[in-house]
Amino acid sequence: MAPKRGGIGRGLFITGTDTGVGKTAVTAGLAAFCRQAGVDVGVMKPVATGVPPSGVSEDAAWLARASGATETARDINPVRYRAPLAPYVAARLSGSPLAWGPLLRACERLASRHALTLVEGIGGLLVPLTRRRTVLDLMCELRMPVVVVARLRLGTLNHTSLTVRQARAAGVRVAGVVLNGSEPPARRAGERLAERTNPHILRELLPVPVLGVLPHRRAIADGTATARELAWWIERHLDPQWLNRLTGNE
Repeated sequence: MAPKRGGIGRGLFITGTDTGVGKTAVTAGLAAFCRQAGVDVGVMKPVATGVPPSGVSEDAAWLARASGATETARDINPVRYRAPLAPYVAARLSGSPLAWGPLLRACERLASRHALTLVEGIGGLLVPLTRRRTVLDLMCELRMPVVVVARLRLGTLNHTSLTVRQARAAGVRVAGVVLNGSEPPARRAGERLAERTNPHILRELLPVPVLGVLPHRRAIADGTATARELAWWIERHLDPQWLNRLTGNE
């Protein structure tokens, strides 16, 4: 597998080692930070599942609030399914298969309107979008550098290494890893020890940088944080040199 298209311009694709690691929070935080820095930032959640009857993805709505987006919900999240399953499975149940070409064109249209576009994936790299295409295929088509969001908990060393290795093997440029406290600090001694040691060990083992460790914040985890709170969370805890490069303020 290798990137085939010309890409969609300056942007960043945010993926995760799994579902529930806080990709939306990190994407919303980066959008809020970039907006605060004066960057014309666009946000996109190309595919969402578990979408309520209103037809508006909660993740996409959060990204829109954080970025101050003026696009419609359909622009930000062009493919939506009701069932809270992998997109390919949700699409089969709905009888409405995901159309690959229109999805890519939707990404290109939104990105053409902004200086910087942040795209949030769904689940991990190999989550199936269609029978033959995964999230990783979408990343390869868009040709954006990728940030991997990972948990702090036990199991992170394996999941993060697998994700980074698979992405790089496919020709994707991994900008770095963000460790996110998507869950409250562990109570068990063994899990607390993993939370303390994982950042250091990943910095030692990974061929890409660990960009920072985002601590757990209840308002951020439950999606009620303001854009200002999100921007502070990012600015306070991620690598300032990388953030400057992202916003063009280096």
